[in-house]
Amino acid sequence: MGAKCRYSSLIGRYGEAGASLAFRNRESLENRREGSREDVNNTLYVNSTMRRVLLAGIVAMALAVLPALDTPFLQASAQDTPEFDVDMVTMRAAASRSPKVDVYTRIPINKLRFINSPNGFQASYEVSVDIIELDGGERSNIVQSPLWERTVTVPSYGQTTDDSKYDFSAHTVQIDPGLYVFEFQIQDKSSKETFVLDKVLNVRGISKESALSDILILDDFDAPSNTIFPSVKRRVASTADSLLVFYEMYLDEPREVIVQQELRQIGGSTLPSLRAPVSLEGTRSENDKVAYRESETRQIDTQRAQLVSRIPIRDIPVGVYQVTLQLTEESGEILDQVETTLEVQWSGLEEHLANLDQAISQLQYIAKNREIRRIRNTEGRQARWQRFVEFWQRRDPTPGTARNEKMEEYYYRVAHANRQYSSITEGWRTDRGQVWVMYGEPDIVERHPYNFNVKPYEVWVYYRIGRRFIFVDDSGLGDYQLLVPIWDETTRIR
Repeated sequence: MGAKCRYSSLIGRYGEAGASLAFRNRESLENRREGSREDVNNTLYVNSTMRRVLLAGIVAMALAVLPALDTPFLQASAQDTPEFDVDMVTMRAAASRSPKVDVYTRIPINKLRFINSPNGFQASYEVSVDIIELDGGERSNIVQSPLWERTVTVPSYGQTTDDSKYDFSAHTVQIDPGLYVFEFQIQDKSSKETFVLDKVLNVRGISKESALSDILILDDFDAPSNTIFPSVKRRVASTADSLLVFYEMYLDEPREVIVQQELRQIGGSTLPSLRAPVSLEGTRSENDKVAYRESETRQIDTQRAQLVSRIPIRDIPVGVYQVTLQLTEESGEILDQVETTLEVQWSGLEEHLANLDQAISQLQYIAKNREIRRIRNTEGRQARWQRFVEFWQRRDPTPGTARNEKMEEYYYRVAHANRQYSSITEGWRTDRGQVWVMYGEPDIVERHPYNFNVKPYEVWVYYRIGRRFIFVDDSGLGDYQLLVPIWDETTRIR
């Protein structure tokens, strides 16, 4: 299925964090990063008064699925909106089979207070973590409270306000297997501003003779220097051609094994790829959600193999995905299996909004006419842009963050409609385009292009909203029009 994954076996001394690979900040990489800048690891932001109650419920649900799914991050919660990102993976310690947790943090440079110094502008902050055992969904004992200090120096004041730059760090915690909540607190040592984030992690026991570490999603990998660049936010741009994942394999002795990799869409946006045509016939099966699956026999010549895999993702839809790695014998016996999640995020919003007048016109399926007139009739492009932004800010499901998910999804649907249904009329203005923009991808599409004595027609079924829309091609030229209007009650599934 698709091109084979490329593996790089990484050999070197096993270090403290980031496996035995170097872990560095790299300015050139930061400048290439696409997408927005807030958490992607299933983090829930709640008020402090609800924090403990909600976490207990989350953990209880997580425990219920533990036997079936060994995903490292089970859920997370936080007090207020955190201004940093954290990713954690369980690896095997260097000199034993006991687990350790590698912790990666990312904090925006412009959230720190810098002070002028002889070497440039300098900021300092500390990362403290309370690692607490969870027993039946409740916090139990604090097992560790590590603290790390960081100092950031930049040469110019302009870089202190650059929202595209981050400070990255990597740390290691030795810990026994179990279910824990990691309570992170980052404090700016100059401003005393504090950011808080909780994450629940299932630290797997990986002491068996054949095992896999957790999966680490990468932004980049430099093979000559064996340097990894973790994607702490676990987000990949929709324009990317491939997904990079790093993991370790532990064997009792060098031998031949089979590694199966699978990428499956599990949630989030149901919007299809802009670069791949959509073909839906009847009910979609579970296999339709599999974006990639590949098995390969590997000869592993060391008891600890460090591997980077490149998974093709060029034409996959935007949404939330699960990466699964399975280690098996040639006999078919499953030796170990690990999973992690990530998000493929549309990266075309900025380009789409470059034509502001067009973006304002395309509001007609979500805005009232008077709202559109108010924006459109404002004199001056900057003033129109400000009112346009205010319109979407009122509908932002995550206010206070850089990303407006509702605006992103709306214009993604518009872009898809233009790609799929444009002819003489822009795709988003057609009947099919209107339904797609308003309701997203149908659960079922029944196509009837060639029927004796019956004009071509399509039936779109949306079980989630209880609606069915019928489009008829009266002209025979592909101009499908709604049989009855969207607002007609006969569109309801009875």
